[in-house]
Formats: sequence, C-alpha cells, structure tokens
Amino acid sequence: MNIVILGNLSGIGGEIANQLARLGHEAYAMPGVVAVEILAGLRPQLIIPVAVETGMTTETVGRLAAETGAAVVVVASPGNAWATWAEHRRYPVVPPEQAAGEIAARLSELMAQVQATEQVRYLQTVYGAPVVVTSQPRVLGFGGPKGGTGKSTVAANAAVLLAARGVSVHIIDAESDTRGNQPDLFRLGEGIPIYSLIELAGLHSPPSRTGGVFEPGAHVPTFWTQVPAPRGIRWNLRLTAGLLTLDPLMGERSFSILARAADWLDFAIERAAGEGYTVVLDTGNNLMSPLSLRAINRSQILYIVLEPEDTGLIAGASWLAHVYRMAGPDAFSSKVRIVFNKVRGESGSELIGRLREHVEAILGHRLPRAMPVHMLPYLDLDIARAQTSLRLGLEHLAVLQTMTGGRYAEETRGFTNALQSMLSELFPVLAAAPSVREASPRFRFPWRR
Repeated sequence: MNIVILGNLSGIGGEIANQLARLGHEAYAMPGVVAVEILAGLRPQLIIPVAVETGMTTETVGRLAAETGAAVVVVASPGNAWATWAEHRRYPVVPPEQAAGEIAARLSELMAQVQATEQVRYLQTVYGAPVVVTSQPRVLGFGGPKGGTGKSTVAANAAVLLAARGVSVHIIDAESDTRGNQPDLFRLGEGIPIYSLIELAGLHSPPSRTGGVFEPGAHVPTFWTQVPAPRGIRWNLRLTAGLLTLDPLMGERSFSILARAADWLDFAIERAAGEGYTVVLDTGNNLMSPLSLRAINRSQILYIVLEPEDTGLIAGASWLAHVYRMAGPDAFSSKVRIVFNKVRGESGSELIGRLREHVEAILGHRLPRAMPVHMLPYLDLDIARAQTSLRLGLEHLAVLQTMTGGRYAEETRGFTNALQSMLSELFPVLAAAPSVREASPRFRFPWRR
C-alpha cells in the first residue's frame, strides 16, 4: 500500500513511516509544504497528516484525497483545527502520543471506515444527493459478429460507467482466438499481474462449487486484478483476462483447455455475483469456441454490437440468426439487445428494419417480436486516435474523458450520455443521476492541466 505521511522524518511522521514500513507498506514521510503534483503522482492509498508537523492546509489535503481516491487518517490533539476538520469530514482522528502504534495495529479497520465514508460522499457528488447504490448482481454480455464493431470498447466503457456511478463491477474478457483487448484498454501493463482464464485452465480445474461447510475460500487461487481508479473517481472495478498469448493453445490440448476455461468462466461469474458484483462479459465473436459460447450463454442480457454499414448489417444478421436458433424466440426477445455503434445520424428505425429483413431472410420466417435497439454515436477518428495516447492512461476511455472533464470531454459527451441512457434500463439509479453535462465540472481540479 502506498502511504503518504505529512510529517517530519525525525518526528511523529517518521515513527509512523517506520512502523508501516515494517508491515511491508511503501510509506513516505514528507515534511513542510509539498507540491500537490508530487503527492498526486505517488498515487497514495492513504494520507496521514500530522497536525503539528505539516505545512499543508486542510483544503489542499481534502482536494488531494478527492482526486486520488486516498483515505485520510488525521493525527491531531482534540480541539486542534485539523481534528475539527477531520470530525466534520468524518475522518478518523488519532492522538499524537499513540499514533504510530495505533495506526499500525488498526490500519485495516481505519481504511475500511474511511473508504465507507468517502464512498457515500463520492456518490453524493455523483448523483447530487445522498444515495445508496444497490443492484441485484447481473451478467451483461457484449458480443458481435466480427472484429472492429467496437464491442470490447463498449464493454469497457459500460463497465467504467457503472463502476464510476457506484456499482461494483467485475469485467471478464472471454476472447479465445485473439489476444483480448480488455487488459490493454484498462492500461494493465508492466508490473501489474494479469490473470487469464485460459492460463488458469492450463494449470488446473476451477475449485469445486458444491458448497457446504467447506466453502471455497482461502484456497481459491487469485483470478482477478483490481483496476486502479483514475484521479477524481472512486470505484470497485476488477478484471479477469481471457487469452493473453497463444502459447497455451498451441497443441493438441487446445480444445480441452478452452473447455476448461469455460468452466473457469462459470466459476468466476458465480464467485463475483456471490460477492455482489455486476459481471460484464466481453464475449468475443467465435460461436465455435467453448469459452465465447459459454460467455454468450451465461449473459442475462446480451448486447450485440453492430456497425450501421451494409457489410456490418449483413454480418450481424448471420450472427443474430445463429443466436436466435440457439436461444429460441422467447429468450431472444427478452435477453438480446441490438446496439448500433459508430452511428453518424442514420435513422434507428431504418437500420433495424434492414437488419430485420436480413435476419428473416436467413431464418426463412418472420420474427414474432420487435428487436430492442440502442444507438451510440460515432466518435471522430482523430479524437479516437488522440485518445490512444499512453499519456492519457486509463482516462483515454470516452466515459472517463467526459466524467473527469478531460481534454476530449465535449467530443465524448454524446457517446457517454447515450451509453448511460442504454444502461438505465437495467440500473434505474443511473436515471436519477444528473446529466453528464451538469456533473462533469464537479470532477475538475485546479491543478489539472
């Protein structure tokens, strides 16, 4: 854990840093006034101001905590201005004479206390009023007939939007014939362990799901990575990859590994849902892969992402016809949603009419019910290219550009609002949120350039 102590190296701040370092944490004692950019660059998970030793102001520390998502524990005597501020903000206050020992002994408890308080405060900022985000865990799949329709990008942005609005989200990449995009979209690079369904399947079968007295617990191997939140955002978002390299599939065992990876997917979904997460699946497009097919089948709502051009409609119709035959008319009409991505002003009714004609021609009969459709606007190609800059980090995602008031906030706002409207069908709390146009300035910070 990265911990910044705003205090003297030779004083209370140094004692706290030494105690926490012995527990294996990265603890930095920083006296006087420190540039906010330096502190934010450390990406602290906990900030500990020592009232009698720091030159920082309460206002600056409050803004820093809001941007970085760090918890705050204040070391101050009763009646001190820092103690009064902390009590108003509902941060824990620890007396100076016992600070080092108490913080080290109660670190987990203090962190949980602050994080719960900050989550309530964050949600109040997001929604403009006190709100508790509760939702029954759901499994949302994003699939499509071919590469390039934007299904991985839409899945990533949907996961980010839900997480940034207070929903606990576990996104799982079920790509099985190409390297999955999700670890790259979420900028999970060097130094961050990434867990892959296919690599796990190559090692062993998933844990038993029989339940009973000896529930899977401490012996369950790690299968997900916590995604760090960008500045100004608080979330509980974690990710499991699908295929990272082709090595596990280069041999006679490839099909059995894919089948076992599908069992790992089942385990991951049930484990995440049991812990209260909404699961977002990037299902891929290979209906011949056991992993992708299992992801499609486990989706409670399947968003099929299509491009509005004629070639996209024809490819989408063939894929939809396969799904329709496997699901049947009732499940198809209640669980499948059509998402036209990269729309430049085409009429939704015209697009769905043409798609329906293609599907009915393939099936050889009329569809008995309407196909629900959503429209996501085209993001200008130059904007999309600019967003791929590694300097933007995770904030290159359209939703985060809008919500954090980033460089491309205006250009991405239409896409973000359309995606939020689409997800409001399943998460009514999103409809209670202010529009992104109203909410985004709350996420701006004076030192952001």
